[in-house]
Amino acid sequence: MSDIIPYGFELMPRTDEYSKAFGPIYLNSAEQKIGFFVAHHHLNPAGVCHGGALATFADLQFGAIRACLKGSRKFRPTLTLTLEYFAPAPLGAWIEAKVAVVSAARGVVTTRAIITADGRLTAQSRATYHAGEDYP
Repeated sequence: MSDIIPYGFELMPRTDEYSKAFGPIYLNSAEQKIGFFVAHHHLNPAGVCHGGALATFADLQFGAIRACLKGSRKFRPTLTLTLEYFAPAPLGAWIEAKVAVVSAARGVVTTRAIITADGRLTAQSRATYHAGEDYP
């Protein structure tokens, strides 16, 4: 376990109260990755990262690919999010999602993410976001 943020990651700007409660998320836009450290408030009764915390994290995958899409976008609501869990993520683990664009057409962007905990496969997700006109 280490609390050293991997090279290339920087704090992802997030200002809403829900995001603040979740804790810091880091972004590596060059490699289309996001990451966070599992903290005590992310744990379930079994003492590993709660599936809901991983789902919240997976829902932020659009932030990792925002820079590769054209146009200035503020908020992109999630239309669908699926998640498959493979292995637990312990307290202190660095959770990282490598995100790829699957498709982008007709105002909709679909992404997929491979999620690891300290380099071990933990989950994978797929999300679809509304990417048409800007939201406030």
